[in-house]
Amino acid sequence: MSDWSRRSLLTAVGLAGVGSLAGCSALESTVDEPQLSYTLSVDEIGETLLDRVGWSPDDGDAPWAAEQRRLYDAVVDGERYTTVGYDLVPDEQTYVEHDGTYYELHSTTTGLREIERSVLRLEWVGRRDELDDPPAAIEREDLPPIDARAVFPAYVVARAREYGGGYPHDIVEEGGSVYRFLDDGDSELAPDPDHRHVVVNDTILEVSVTQMRLEEPVHTAMAIEIADSEAAFERALDGALVDVRVDESLPDDQRRLFRRAAAGEYEETTPLSEEYRGLLQRLERHDLLDADPERQRSRFETGIYLKYDGRFYSFDAYVNSAD
Repeated sequence: MSDWSRRSLLTAVGLAGVGSLAGCSALESTVDEPQLSYTLSVDEIGETLLDRVGWSPDDGDAPWAAEQRRLYDAVVDGERYTTVGYDLVPDEQTYVEHDGTYYELHSTTTGLREIERSVLRLEWVGRRDELDDPPAAIEREDLPPIDARAVFPAYVVARAREYGGGYPHDIVEEGGSVYRFLDDGDSELAPDPDHRHVVVNDTILEVSVTQMRLEEPVHTAMAIEIADSEAAFERALDGALVDVRVDESLPDDQRRLFRRAAAGEYEETTPLSEEYRGLLQRLERHDLLDADPERQRSRFETGIYLKYDGRFYSFDAYVNSAD
């Protein structure tokens, strides 16, 4: 079985305006005008996109693996699959193959549901080598995967409370960790802890697990048939993923710069050479070329799919201050 997906296009925009500086002379303008650095990096994919993008249900011991496999089996069989509190379809464009038929998976939020969850929090006890009588505790690495994963966010919160400072809020929920895959996970901490203490980085922490009713989003996944042959699917991928098409051969000077970018990266500082400016125009990076050196902040456009001379490429373009 082969599965495909589209990596999300990441774009950071810092363009504030368009303009130019006027100097007393051409030489003075060149010296005084703030300069920008333009960097192009090209990755050659080849004659097919099939091997470039890939997704398959997790076959490991991650907490969500079993449900992800159930979702896959259901949607390729024409059913809809609902999850509460998490979305198991990884990207906007996720493709899978089943028995020679190719599908695109879609997921949408279809509601809100109140559900009871186990929430793990940890309290700082102290460094194991600094305690006179340290309590018995299990090492984080010796816990089942579902617990080892839950312990870390709760640990960083406990550490922040002990020493002050912040913690990464994007991995912390309800002051610790919320369990969402207990039906498939072999937990030793939730809903009823088998251990009163855990050890993380040689620090002992006290375990607390409470039950909370949380309002969670409901996600519904389904599969849309895209093609019934590999050739037809290749055409569909070409249409769905390619951002830029260059149908005619590049001039020799532009082709030389393109090859240098494909060998690693190519960079110029403003004012750009005519051949580099022409290449960026052929790659449809017009907004980058309109950047105002005085007001430009760093900007990058990555993961852009290109089809040129019958082959596929992915390229990244960066604009930064040269000062």
